[in-house]
Amino acid sequence: MPPWVQHTEKRSNTQYLEVGLTADEMIELVTAFRYYGFWRIDLDSGHFFATEDVFHIFGMEPTDGPVNLVEMTGRIHPEDMPQILEVYERASSARLTYHNIYRVKADAEDYKYVRTVGKFRDKPGTSGEVVGMTYEFFERRPGVTFFLDETES
Repeated sequence: MPPWVQHTEKRSNTQYLEVGLTADEMIELVTAFRYYGFWRIDLDSGHFFATEDVFHIFGMEPTDGPVNLVEMTGRIHPEDMPQILEVYERASSARLTYHNIYRVKADAEDYKYVRTVGKFRDKPGTSGEVVGMTYEFFERRPGVTFFLDETES
């Protein structure tokens, strides 16, 4: 079954302003309890740059500079790779915003689900870039509440 990309118009979500949150507070809350990484792909060079959380999601050691895509894609479930590549190509060429849910190795035998949201971004004098974020899902455990230790930095 070919991947499905639906182009829809959605206004920019600034609802956090309605309750008095700042952009920094909104990011702090969104990223508080799970890895939530951000990334950028330069379309001219093909280089993929990512934040530390992306490396953690993929079980990789964080590095500076472009990400080793052979190592990263090797951690994605083989059945999911064709869909990921096709959606990325369609979204890049049509300049769409997209999301993809797929499986990444959690350990030697198991996979976990992650979600990636990306969008094309114009970059003057170049073919542009695709930017986005990736985060992991985790099981909901009834009756369990998580608190951040405010003394951590």
